[in-house]
Amino acid sequence: MNLAIFAKRRQTKDGKTFFTYLSTLTNRSGETITVQVKFREGCGQPKPETCPRCITVDKKAANLSVREVLDDNGVTHIRNVLWVAAWNDGGAYVDHSLDDYD
Repeated sequence: MNLAIFAKRRQTKDGKTFFTYLSTLTNRSGETITVQVKFREGCGQPKPETCPRCITVDKKAANLSVREVLDDNGVTHIRNVLWVAAWNDGGAYVDHSLDDYD
């Protein structure tokens, strides 16, 4: 599987900075979902300053966790987390989203 990984800078209430990683997955019917990507301990993770980045992940080295969570307003949301146990660098991310526009 080839994934485009994006890093998002976040801060705790104490002001400590950390990063979360995001990507999208497309199922066989063409539906796309946004997932948070978590890297298991020992496999490392992409450096946030090099993101967006492409990585390759073997399906046997990853699994998808889907949970329903309730926010403060009582609204239910689906949280998708892709857990990655092993990955390889796939090169730099190239954005083609505006290629069809002048």
